[in-house]
Amino acid sequence: MNLSLSRRPARKADVWVHLARDENALFDPRSGAVHLLNDTALAIWDLCDGDTYPVEMIDAVCDLSGMHPDVVTEDIERVLSEFDRVGLVEWIE
Repeated sequence: MNLSLSRRPARKADVWVHLARDENALFDPRSGAVHLLNDTALAIWDLCDGDTYPVEMIDAVCDLSGMHPDVVTEDIERVLSEFDRVGLVEWIE
């Protein structure tokens, strides 16, 4: 997946989020699947607001973490691809 400059990921409205001290989980009632998220994936999930482009996500994470853009790009691309593959996000033009 190449990060799109023209499409923004948006969380599907019916996906439930459960945050706990030891784990973060998304529940998709359509499929019955539970997806466990590490802190990085949870932060990316929060950025899937339908308004934020992936390139803006990269900039935000780099600014907050001080990590190199190549590393951040790889993480965001991987997580968004997985969210897309399992149907947790929709893409807005």
